Amino acid sequence: MSVTVDSNLSRLSLHFDQISAELQKKLKVAIGRATHQLLARVKAAEPVQTGRLRAATHAFVDEREDFVRGRVRILATGKANPLAARFGALEYGAPGKRRSGPVTVRAYRRGGQPVGSYERRRPRIQARRFLRGSMAAMRPAIKAELEAAIGQVINEFDFDIVK
Repeated sequence: MSVTVDSNLSRLSLHFDQISAELQKKLKVAIGRATHQLLARVKAAEPVQTGRLRAATHAFVDEREDFVRGRVRILATGKANPLAARFGALEYGAPGKRRSGPVTVRAYRRGGQPVGSYERRRPRIQARRFLRGSMAAMRPAIKAELEAAIGQVINEFDFDIVK
C-alpha cells in the first residue's frame, strides 16, 4: 500500500493506491472528528453581524468506495450571488475599485457638464481568512490524527507468516 500526500492552503489529501474497508472506516471517523472541529473553529472566526454567514456554514463528510472526504463549506442561499460575493470579500479581502477621473452629472441638475475629478471613498476590506486560516492552524493536528488512524490499522493487521 503506497500513500502520497498532497497539501495546499485549503486542502490536505492522502492518496492510496488501494484502501481496505477497515482503513476506510477508521479514516471516516478521524476525518469526521477533524471536520467538525474545523467547523467549530471556522464559525468562531467568522464575523457576526446578522448571523447569515454562520447559518450558511456547514460541514460534510463524504464517503464512497474509493475515497473519504471532509469539507467545510459556505452554502449558497436563495440570494446566492450578492451574498456569496460578500462572503468571498470577507474571506479573501477586497482592495476596492479605483475611482477617479471626471464624473458626469445628470443633465437636469447641472446641464450635463462634467464635474472635476475628486477623491471618492475607496472601500478596503481586510481578508479575514476564517476558512483558510482555520485550516492552516489545524493542519498539523489533522495530519497527526490521520497518521495515527493509519498506524492503528497497520498495527492491528495480523501478519501471519508461514510457520
